[in-house]
Amino acid sequence: MASTTKDLETQILSSFLLSRASLQDIISLRQFTELFPKDQRSNPQIKLLYRELQLLRNKTCERVKKSIRHEVALGVKQRSELEKKRRALRRVDEETMTAIELFGAAPMEPKLPLKELLTQMNSAVEDLDAEFNALDDECDTMLEELKSTIGDLSDLRYGRFAASDTDARIVRDLENLHDTCERVLNPPP
Repeated sequence: MASTTKDLETQILSSFLLSRASLQDIISLRQFTELFPKDQRSNPQIKLLYRELQLLRNKTCERVKKSIRHEVALGVKQRSELEKKRRALRRVDEETMTAIELFGAAPMEPKLPLKELLTQMNSAVEDLDAEFNALDDECDTMLEELKSTIGDLSDLRYGRFAASDTDARIVRDLENLHDTCERVLNPPP
């Protein structure tokens, strides 16, 4: 790709800067001679002057060709450096994305002093501990409710009910079992 780009750049610059750049393309010897007064047009110095201008124009064209080669080489070098920078940025972006995935996005606010950071971290630990304890208590409560419901269902199976409100109690216990299962299987967000 680099050689194709290099060739294309050379072609574009050459066609723009060098096509029709020679003195013959701009003005012929006859047209150049006609620029002089009529009594001077036969002077042999006009032809020499035209040849001298041709040489100067050819030298200028050669300098332009040399500059084109230099610019094309510089362009190749710049594209190479740009590609290196892109690869480095991609590598940094991948590392950044990995860090974000592991640790979360960096906050846009300024960094906290160490003491403030430690205070906030301790507060977060306490909040997490409290939440863990609350969830643990809720699980214990659900477990006790499940054990009670299972015990009541066992009594139903073996016909050991003491009270006459058995039907209402069975319905209530089954509803408790259903609610408990729903809470366990579908916890609130």
